Amino acid sequence: MNLPNALSLFRLLLVPVYLKVFFSEVPNAGLYATAIFVLAGVTDIVDGYIARKYNLITLLGRILDPLADKMMVTAALCSLSIAGKLPWAITALYIAKEMLLLLGSAVLYKRIKDMPASNKWGKSATVLLYIAIIGTILLPLPEAVKKVLFGLCYIAVFGALYVYVTQGVRLLKENKK
Repeated sequence: MNLPNALSLFRLLLVPVYLKVFFSEVPNAGLYATAIFVLAGVTDIVDGYIARKYNLITLLGRILDPLADKMMVTAALCSLSIAGKLPWAITALYIAKEMLLLLGSAVLYKRIKDMPASNKWGKSATVLLYIAIIGTILLPLPEAVKKVLFGLCYIAVFGALYVYVTQGVRLLKENKK
């Protein structure tokens, strides 16, 4: 296992740690949970940089990296909804999109042993989601502000979904020839 893949695996292991801390009774639990969430984001940036710079991109990494991102964001959104800081509709929309993407990726992998690479829309969506989640954990944001923040996130999220779907269809067509 190379370093970028190990960092992605580390991010996956941070998910239950984040949840444990978020729901703990320790003073400043939100601040500590945010620190764990930010650590996950930083390791995401670092592993992507290392993978690209040193040509360490692997199929395992192309699976682990987005899985770790999706698990951390899903955990954060669910924890915020459980805590009453975020409407469940926002969380449900993200989960539905991710389930659709997972299904599409599974079909592509089964048929052609490949899947689309990450794209700028997906990276933008992740950055926007991190900003919105951190703000929601740390600040008492009015509902209207949360809706605008997460609305911007979902524009990027569904832009990324569109790009992934079109790339997936192209990959399927290219491999039928």
